[in-house]
Amino acid sequence: MGLRSGVMVVGMLLGASSVPSYAATFEVPRNFEIMYVDLQSPGSFGGDFKTEVAPGIHQFVVRFNQRVGGGSNGEHFQSEPYIIDINVPKDSYITLKAPYFFQKSNATKYAKAPEFSLIEKDQSNKLDYEIRMLPKKSGLQQSRDIESEVRHFTSTYKTTKSDGPAPASETVVATEELEMLKFWYNKADASTRKDMRIWMVDHSHQAKTESTAFDMLGFWFEKASKSDQKAFQIWLLNE
Repeated sequence: MGLRSGVMVVGMLLGASSVPSYAATFEVPRNFEIMYVDLQSPGSFGGDFKTEVAPGIHQFVVRFNQRVGGGSNGEHFQSEPYIIDINVPKDSYITLKAPYFFQKSNATKYAKAPEFSLIEKDQSNKLDYEIRMLPKKSGLQQSRDIESEVRHFTSTYKTTKSDGPAPASETVVATEELEMLKFWYNKADASTRKDMRIWMVDHSHQAKTESTAFDMLGFWFEKASKSDQKAFQIWLLNE
């Protein structure tokens, strides 16, 4: 049963005079889609653009998903899934704000590294959220199990409470390559950092302006082990 059908059933059982079970709304524009809400499908037709949830901590998985052009000249553009962990205020109406594209060249660039923000209709509600890109997988994209990937990736940054300090993970052991990757990223300006992020997805991408930091990050990334590359990508997504 989807989230929306669940709302209808609860409403019929409790009656019109009861307090609504869902008191907050999350909406994306038509060139995005809601893939999961707390690792569940949004539900019925149209649920991939708008869904209702109870106040509290939630996880939305979204992605850029737009077709540019019509007929045989049309082309479909899609980004990697993005994970939004957010504390949803009561009675809030949250909207994902992103540009809409009419040129394929602009949609191509945006799909590689989307930038968007969350806006709350009631300005008095300060939104508390984090956005992370799901690490890209190689191979056929149609065969991916996105739900399992999200669940696994979430476990890499969600910490559980314990009575004592958690043991150090083997994947976060400092190496020269990992430290140099962080060093050159931190040394870069905002424009170069954006180029670096795009390059992490598409190695054919070149910086708009000549940059030593960009070149050195590429050098150290190629020199790094697979585990260091993965550790840097996770570190980068949380920056």
